[in-house]
Amino acid sequence: MLAVTGVTAAMIVKQWKSDFLPLLRLALAILFAFAVIRTAAPLVSYLSELTAQEGLAQYAELLMKALGIAVLTQCCAELCRESGENSIATGVELAGKVELLLLSLPLIGEILTAAKELLSLGGVT
Repeated sequence: MLAVTGVTAAMIVKQWKSDFLPLLRLALAILFAFAVIRTAAPLVSYLSELTAQEGLAQYAELLMKALGIAVLTQCCAELCRESGENSIATGVELAGKVELLLLSLPLIGEILTAAKELLSLGGVT
């Protein structure tokens, strides 16, 4: 319903005063973000409880951070593209990818350490 209302408002604003269209798009993106966050809150709560019971809370936290970075990067890049700034959108996507890589470095280190321990247990050096 919010999307249909937003598209209708955008069509009216575009015909009436197109200078306000980027602001309307930004406002709609913020409203969508809040709606998604509010809708996803029970899911995040359930995932936190589930992983806390299994001792995987740090991995769930990493997963949620990565998901948040990916969603925010995508939204920001799309807003840049809608404004006609393709080069800025590409930069935003690159920054998001680098941030995801930096976020995952501790996990990569743990995986490499576990692999090294498994190889040493198997007699391979």
